[in-house]
Parts: sequence; C-alpha cells; structure tokens
Amino acid sequence: MSFQITISPSRKAAARFVTTVRRAIQKAYVEEQKSGLTQTAIARALGVHRSVINRELRGKKDLTLGRVAELSWAMGRVPTFAMSKIVSTLGSNLAATSGPLRGQQQGNAPSATTLSANNNSALVALETAS
Repeated sequence: MSFQITISPSRKAAARFVTTVRRAIQKAYVEEQKSGLTQTAIARALGVHRSVINRELRGKKDLTLGRVAELSWAMGRVPTFAMSKIVSTLGSNLAATSGPLRGQQQGNAPSATTLSANNNSALVALETAS
C-alpha cells in the first residue's frame, strides 16, 4: 500500500520560505558563536529560558516575525526582507528571482549574503548591525 501526499503550491512556497528564514537565523548564530555568543546570552537578552532559544534555533518551535526580529537583534543582526517577482524559465521547474537583493548591492541593499529557495518569491538576509 502506498500513500501520496499532495502539497499545494502555496504551502510549498510557505514551507520553503520558513526554511530559508530558519537557515538564515541558524547561520547567523553559528557565525556569532565564533565570537563567543551563547544561547544563554540570547535568552538573557530576550528574557526567556535558554531551552526556548534552543528549541527555536533547532526548528522545534515555530517563530513569529516578531521573534525573528528579536533573535536577530540579540545576535547583533538586522533582519531584511524583500519580495521579488518570480521569473519562470520555459522548460524548467526552477525559478530565478530578481530584485535588489539578488547578489548585487544597490543603494541601501544589505551587503550580507542573501539566502533564497527555488520557486520562492521572497528573500531573507540577516546582516551584522553597524
């Protein structure tokens, strides 16, 4: 007996975006760990128990946009968000995105590496606050 699970395109895009955001947070945390930042320090800054931060960083707890901003602040980062238009290529199941955060620095665009997922129309970056 086999099962087929169908995921709507909108849920698929949402899941990819959530994964992209979580990976950006995890990457920022790993980078800040090298400077001595700990989960305990983040928890103290946000007034929560360390286990809450641990669950959030490991992906065991859903994050609100407010919490993403708080975690970013506690790590000395600034969250950046942009919605780029999906550009489809005929014969391809992958989509490219275009916009100010796509690998090129324009105006006030962040200089941090931007993480994006295929077929996802939003980009997220966490840059070091200056």
